Amino acid sequence: MDEINKNLLDRLDFIEFKQNIIFLKPPQHSTQLFYELTLEDFLKIRDFTNSYIIKVQNNENTSLSDFEKKLIDIWPPVKSYPLSAALIAKILMGSALYNKLVS
Repeated sequence: MDEINKNLLDRLDFIEFKQNIIFLKPPQHSTQLFYELTLEDFLKIRDFTNSYIIKVQNNENTSLSDFEKKLIDIWPPVKSYPLSAALIAKILMGSALYNKLVS
């Protein structure tokens, strides 16, 4: 895939991610934190989540709290929003893998 198409797909994933944050967050919570998220930050988060998906699929010892700690290292603002790790995991992993992660 050439660089232009890759960039376009990355941007579409980013827009879809932000849209899903708005749809999946609890109604009483603000998403102000995610307005500050840049494309570069999103790509780092997506790459990390994809590597974590492999751990979950291989039944390695994983947990949502471990995911959250490593996510904070990648994008520190996530620490200020209590449900951010769960939202990010649910969106980027899909519900089946997310349920496996939290079980």
